[in-house]
Amino acid sequence: MTDFNRNTSKFAGFAFALVVLMAGIGIALAAGGAAAQGGSGELVNDTIDVTNETESIYVDAVGNDSMNGSGPVNVTVTLEGLTADETAGNGTVLNETTLSVAAGATESVDVTLSDSDRETYDTVHVLVSTEDESLIDSVDWGSLVAAAGGAGGGLGGVGGSTGMVALVVLALAAIVAARGDDSQ
Repeated sequence: MTDFNRNTSKFAGFAFALVVLMAGIGIALAAGGAAAQGGSGELVNDTIDVTNETESIYVDAVGNDSMNGSGPVNVTVTLEGLTADETAGNGTVLNETTLSVAAGATESVDVTLSDSDRETYDTVHVLVSTEDESLIDSVDWGSLVAAAGGAGGGLGGVGGSTGMVALVVLALAAIVAARGDDSQ
């Protein structure tokens, strides 16, 4: 007869559920980006694909905690719509904003795309720059998309997939936790 330890099997099930949850969170975070300084004054030079579900494009800049009396620092954010035939610098500027970022503060820009923008542009070029990048701790950017079907679980992600992953993980955890001791 095989010796079966129900406590070990519950731990293994919980560990598996935790791994699945962490993978789902990692996938959700991969939709955006984060950058630190690179020496050129240019903090971000990237493109984001535009789909019918793309609601808006965002950029968050975080000021260094110790600006040594130099702050706040101006950060220029340029969002440029590009068709398939256009390259960065040759598209249509959708928004250009200068953020004033203080020590330890997060300043943001969130530009809503119109139906016309979604129909016209294949990508949005994101360019973020500053004169003194040592004063910027990090920059985060990405797109916000509409949840498909309206039942994404409330946890965001592309098409609500993060909410679905979380739901599956919770269901698995509940099944493992609810299993009683069958050996009496």
